[in-house]
Amino acid sequence: MQTLQLARRFAKSWVLRDITFSVEEGETVVLFGENGAGKTTLLRVLSGVLSPHRGEGRIFGYDLKDRRSVREHAFFLSNDQGLYADLTVLENLTFTAQMYGVKTDLKAIVQRVGLEQAGGKRARELSSGMRKRALLGRMLIAPGPLLLIDEPFANLDEAGKQFVLSILQEAQQQNKTLIFTSHEPDLALQLTSRQYTLRGGTFA
Repeated sequence: MQTLQLARRFAKSWVLRDITFSVEEGETVVLFGENGAGKTTLLRVLSGVLSPHRGEGRIFGYDLKDRRSVREHAFFLSNDQGLYADLTVLENLTFTAQMYGVKTDLKAIVQRVGLEQAGGKRARELSSGMRKRALLGRMLIAPGPLLLIDEPFANLDEAGKQFVLSILQEAQQQNKTLIFTSHEPDLALQLTSRQYTLRGGTFA
């Protein structure tokens, strides 16, 4: 994955400016920065959710402007979105598997993320920690080689953070490419020493 002078604006305000960097297959990179620095927007652009307004980028050989192909190779895990509130945990995971056209043992996924007792609960009934686990279940289903993860450790107790850490370490062992944002350097740097800091929409 590589970008050259990538930029994105909302209305007349540039929220990303001159983002140039590259990530090798199987590598892990963490993005630091204050709220509003542009971290989440960068992940959304890299995942094909948003298009860049300037600059260039390629994801596994596909131009970022080819958003459909990019989305087939990149999975964006939002901090607070991605579950249908009126569907149960198992129904949400089933929908994800159908969307990607993959066959997997959903009960094993539910067990891996520790939601055996909550598989029949609607997403709206889940605590923040349980929602995070359900979102991670979606990530485990996604077949793409690139994982873009927004604040994986946010709003979790220490046990929850360690659980997320273990899931991300498993992804590394599967040679997934990880780019994630974080406000928790102690945890993030257990996954990688390669880091960038965003400030005002550009790398500091």
